[in-house]
Amino acid sequence: MKAAWTALQHRGNRPAMEEASGKIHHRHVELAQKILDYATERGVPMGGRLTEQALASHCNVSRTPIRKALQLLAERDIVKPEPEGGYQLAIDPSSFSGLEEEAQPTEETELYNAILRDISAGRIGDSQTIASLQRRYSASRTAVQNALVKLSEENLAERAPGQQWLIKQFAVSGDAVAKSYEFRLACEPLALTMPGFRRDTAAIMSLRQSMEILRGMHEGSFDQRLFERTDHDFHMLIAKGSGNPFMSEGLITHHRRRRSSQPPMHVNAYRLMQSNGEHIQILEQIEREQFELAADLLRVHIQLSHVERPRLAGRGVPIAFRFAG
Repeated sequence: MKAAWTALQHRGNRPAMEEASGKIHHRHVELAQKILDYATERGVPMGGRLTEQALASHCNVSRTPIRKALQLLAERDIVKPEPEGGYQLAIDPSSFSGLEEEAQPTEETELYNAILRDISAGRIGDSQTIASLQRRYSASRTAVQNALVKLSEENLAERAPGQQWLIKQFAVSGDAVAKSYEFRLACEPLALTMPGFRRDTAAIMSLRQSMEILRGMHEGSFDQRLFERTDHDFHMLIAKGSGNPFMSEGLITHHRRRRSSQPPMHVNAYRLMQSNGEHIQILEQIEREQFELAADLLRVHIQLSHVERPRLAGRGVPIAFRFAG
């Protein structure tokens, strides 16, 4: 398993395919990562087929940029073309830590990040126009429009009547992280106990593979990027399995927004290793259909993650997880 992971890392470090201009477009790298996220969320296995039309519909773009993103993935040996057309996965997407960002950030990406920073610091209001953002950031109209579209895709902004755009300040404000944990603590354990909760066996098996790879790593070499992807997929599994479409939609939207908008925190690797172990124990109870116990463990897990972020966790397994083990 470690050998397979080493091979994946080696492939991930290969230069990506260059476009005719000799540079990789940031948008294609972004789309390529969305394709891998889609494959993970849908439980597409190694060898599974990826169609341009389905990906274009999911990413809400035309087939041309999807084709470029698939070509980029093919150059990295992450997907491979099929003789009759289309592509198939050449790796297990759940065990891949993510694409290295080799493209230079575009103007709209830098602008997107600048807007998020200013919202978080309370430097701009929640109602903006393209013209006002152009003046503030000395940016082109196209760059501002693209940045706002990206914010809209992440459910961080929405069009308002006239020329106004509404920025969802609560999602990236200074206390957004604390409010996020409050929401998750109220909803995620409850999702596990919904009468219609269903286990996704294929997704569970895929997650277990990634978690076992992480469990085999040492503190000094722990792969935080792989953990972040696995952590996201684990919580999305619970959100999608609840069986209540309103709860699923709320949690899925929240986790996607949390992934895109919250700044990275420097968490000690030991806490991440501990958190991965908690994920494994919760997943085991879901597999056994012990949903009440899984919910109790998830509640403890969320509380610990909140309390210990970003400082070092105590070097001991919480009582609840010792008992479950």
